[in-house]
Amino acid sequence: MNARALPGSGTFMAVGIVLVILGALLLVSPVAFIGAVVRLVSLVLVVIGLTQIIQGFRGGKAAHAAVSTILGLIVAGVGVLVWLNPETGSALLTTLLMIFFLVHGVYKISSAIRYSTIYGWVWMLLSGLISLVFVYLLWKQWPLSGAWAIGVLVGLDLLLTGFSMIVLASAARKSRSVSDFDTIKL
Repeated sequence: MNARALPGSGTFMAVGIVLVILGALLLVSPVAFIGAVVRLVSLVLVVIGLTQIIQGFRGGKAAHAAVSTILGLIVAGVGVLVWLNPETGSALLTTLLMIFFLVHGVYKISSAIRYSTIYGWVWMLLSGLISLVFVYLLWKQWPLSGAWAIGVLVGLDLLLTGFSMIVLASAARKSRSVSDFDTIKL
C-alpha cells in the first residue's frame, strides 16, 4: 500500500491532535471524567433502546416487531440501570472496554501492516500491541480495575493513537512529494 491510500493527511493530522488532547485530559484526572463517561454511555443506551423499540413498532412482521421491541426494552433498561447505579455501569464499561481494546488493537495492527511501506507505520503497530496489553491488564484486575482503569487506559490509548496518526500524516505529506511512492522504507 502506498501513501495515496491514506485518508487526507490534513484530516489524519487534525484527528490525531484532537485524540492527543483528549487523551491528556483523561490522564490528568481519570476518575473525574469517568462519571461523565458512565452517564453518557447510559444516555446512549437509553436512546438506542428507544430507537429499537420504535423500529420494532414500525416492523412489518409480528416476530420482527416482538424481537426488536424486547431487545429495545433490554437495552433501554440497561441504560437506566447504569444511570441509577454508576458502579455497575463502571464494571460494564470495563468489560466493554476490554472488548473495544481487543478489536481496536487488532484493527490498528492490521492497519499498520497495510501501511508498512510508509515511514512511521511501526508507531501504529506499537499502538495496536499496547492496546492488546491493556486488555491483558484489565483482565487480570477485573472487576476491581473500575474507574481509574477506564480513564487511564482510554487516555493512554487516545494519546498513542493520536500520536501514531500525527506521525503517519506527516510521513504521508512527505511521501506524497516524492515521485516514487513504493520506495518508502521503515
